[in-house]
Amino acid sequence: MVILKVANQQAKTSKAAEQLICAKEARIVKLTEDVDFLEKKNADLQARYTALFKLNHLSQECLDLDSFYPQVHNTIASLMTAKNFFIVLYDQTFDTLEFVYFIDEKDEKPSGLIDYQDYEGSFTNLVIESKQPLLLTPELEQKLFDNYKIKQFGSRGTDWLGVPLLHNGLVIGTITIQSYDEKTRYNDSDLNLLTFAAQHVVGAMVRLQDQQRLQNAVNARTKELMAQIREREKSELLQESLYRISELTTDIELDIGTFYSKVHNIIGQLINAKNFFIAKYEHDSQTLHFSYYQDEHASNLIKDFKPRKLSNGYSELVLRRRETVLLTYSEMMSLHLAGETAKPQDDIHSWLGVPLIYSGQLLGVMVLQSYHYKTTYNQQDAELLNFVSNHVSVAIKRRELADFERRSHELLEQQVKLRTLALEDEITQRKQAEKLLQHTAAHDSLTGLPNRTVFLDLLNHAIACAKRKDDFSFAVLFLDLDRFKVVNDSLGHHAGDLLLKIIARELLAIVRDKDTVARIGGDEFVILIEDLRSNEEAFDVAQRITKFLQQPFTLDNQLVYTGTSIGISFSNKRYDDANTMLRDADTAMYHAKDNGRGRYEVFDDSMHQKVQNALSLEADIREAIAWQEFIPHFQPILQLDNRELKGFEALARWQSTKRGFVYPNDFIPQAEETDLIQEIDLQIIEKACQQLKLWQDKLGCHDLYVSCNLFAKQFFRTSLPQDIAKVLKDTGLAPHNLRVELTERALLENAEIVLTNMQALKDMGVKILLDDFGTGYSSLGYLHRFPIDVLKIDRSFISNVHEHDNNSAIIRTIVDLANNLQMATIGEGIETLADAELLQQKGCIYGQGYYFAKPMSPDDATDYIIEKMSN
Repeated sequence: MVILKVANQQAKTSKAAEQLICAKEARIVKLTEDVDFLEKKNADLQARYTALFKLNHLSQECLDLDSFYPQVHNTIASLMTAKNFFIVLYDQTFDTLEFVYFIDEKDEKPSGLIDYQDYEGSFTNLVIESKQPLLLTPELEQKLFDNYKIKQFGSRGTDWLGVPLLHNGLVIGTITIQSYDEKTRYNDSDLNLLTFAAQHVVGAMVRLQDQQRLQNAVNARTKELMAQIREREKSELLQESLYRISELTTDIELDIGTFYSKVHNIIGQLINAKNFFIAKYEHDSQTLHFSYYQDEHASNLIKDFKPRKLSNGYSELVLRRRETVLLTYSEMMSLHLAGETAKPQDDIHSWLGVPLIYSGQLLGVMVLQSYHYKTTYNQQDAELLNFVSNHVSVAIKRRELADFERRSHELLEQQVKLRTLALEDEITQRKQAEKLLQHTAAHDSLTGLPNRTVFLDLLNHAIACAKRKDDFSFAVLFLDLDRFKVVNDSLGHHAGDLLLKIIARELLAIVRDKDTVARIGGDEFVILIEDLRSNEEAFDVAQRITKFLQQPFTLDNQLVYTGTSIGISFSNKRYDDANTMLRDADTAMYHAKDNGRGRYEVFDDSMHQKVQNALSLEADIREAIAWQEFIPHFQPILQLDNRELKGFEALARWQSTKRGFVYPNDFIPQAEETDLIQEIDLQIIEKACQQLKLWQDKLGCHDLYVSCNLFAKQFFRTSLPQDIAKVLKDTGLAPHNLRVELTERALLENAEIVLTNMQALKDMGVKILLDDFGTGYSSLGYLHRFPIDVLKIDRSFISNVHEHDNNSAIIRTIVDLANNLQMATIGEGIETLADAELLQQKGCIYGQGYYFAKPMSPDDATDYIIEKMSN
């Protein structure tokens, strides 16, 4: 019995031990499974961290968006199954969609920009409109179809997972993953992961988009500049060629055959002129004489180009039409079949002929031929050859006249001999006068011309003669070279001196021997024309001088253009001294400059009155400054999207006690010329700041600013920042409520002083606007160098934008450039609603112009602010 109990007890003990062992083994298995699960979860988290870290660095690793999008796909595919993947960009401004990246095993990528309305009811549309992530299972998709919430776009799949790309609260696109396989399903964890990844994608994508926009703007400007350079090089080559032909035409001694050969060579530099001929037309005999010819296919040049009677050739076609003829072989055959011309040569490919016409007279024809398909003449070649033909026509006519002149020369010599005795007395007197001039040693050292002292003596002598002799008449021509300063500044004073010598020599050749040419300083010449039979003689001299100086000069292998403005004063009994008459000629010269340069004007009393008026106006402006008569008028500057008033531009107006209201165009040019504009500017700034402070105190409009114009020379004064600071202190206006406007001209001179002044104003808190941007040099260099806050788009681009398509592109480029440089933009001169909408569409933030409001007096501007605040 005892043995049985012991056995039972041992059995129980053994069973308990077995159960304990099994429990421990089960616990070990459970712990092993937990460890495996945690290791797998840790590995997944590590993979997600690595993927998200890579997303953060994609904008630095990728050079452009085309390489960025595949990297995004690969990174997300490392986190979840993403066999079908696409990225859509949404442009809220233009309401368009663009599939910038698309990988799908069933559907093809939609191409180009797509109207957003065309995708209404799509899954993408739901994500964009809701701004929320969306996981579409077949069950949810069927419910949406049943409730007409969505429409089918593309192939139907299993699960569809899409998340919005949000930037500054706005949807700029979506990222989508799609599954067509029942084995690949997505859950909320995938949705959260894709949403989190999208947040990292947006920042990198926006940075790359900004870089691409900036690069596109730079590329567009570079392309434009290269086109301008090519056009300028082409123009310079044409100008040089025409100048060379002009030089040939003036060389009467040049053999005519050599002349034609040189013309052929010059044309060959502009057009392929391997096969070329010039034929003269003899009107009386109705014959063509081939004066010059070169032809690679002619078997016998002398035979093929012998003189011929007019027939039905293509040269005769040019003569009949008296216009340029450009033909291909097929067009030549058409003319032949129509019975208008002879059959063309079989090997001809392209044919171009122009008539040679001088003063309406038909002289002949000039022709180019091509026998090879690689050389086909076009309309541009035709226009160029036609232009060159004018110079060739002049040369031909001059040589015809040269023969006549030579025949007349012998007769002229006989007449000279007969008049020699009569002129001996006059020659003796002239020699005595020349000796007197030599003794005075009063000649210009550079040109050898008489100087001012000698000229005034001669002019006084002429005035005295006119008082003694009623039939004695003379004139004074006062010449000032146009653009001479450009020559000195660009090529140096050596080139300027050379130009003055050339002009002095030619002036002596133009006038008569008894006339006097003098240089009185700088680029100013005077001419005394004596013994006038009529005023027309003086006009003829002025016209010849003007025409001569319109031609280009070659200085140091550089083609230079100048010109002249001429003032003429005729002898009159009221002149008692030379200085008065010379002053009147000088006044007439400035009148010629004001009327467009490259012309002459005769002095009359109205010009003298104009000078007097200018002096009177200057005196009145000085008094007006002292009497504080200049006041600001205010033109509103609005935010284009909501028409909210942001500030005013203060414009100078003059209410004169003497003259009444004076328009800006009537006093600002005189004020700028005399530098009085600087004092007017400071007066306007002070009054504008006082008015804005008054509005702040009475109306509470503390966010408004006032923008004031500063003349370029203001920025050349080192005291400018102190002057502005004093105005702000005296008026109590905060610096951020004041803006100053300057033009590009101020940035091109005294750059260091300008930069120092601008930086001082910026440090003070005053913002700086660049006015009339796009009309000057428009250099990217100074936009980076100078601390500019706002670009004002010039009204010329806006007012002509509907007539010139490139103006729209320029506006867009300026806006993109400003945005990339963190500058604001203001469109000036907005005249219509269309102008305002276009600027807003191009991204311009602010605008001003007559469409919103004209410049207003302070009282009217007060009413305008009150009305805006009440709306």
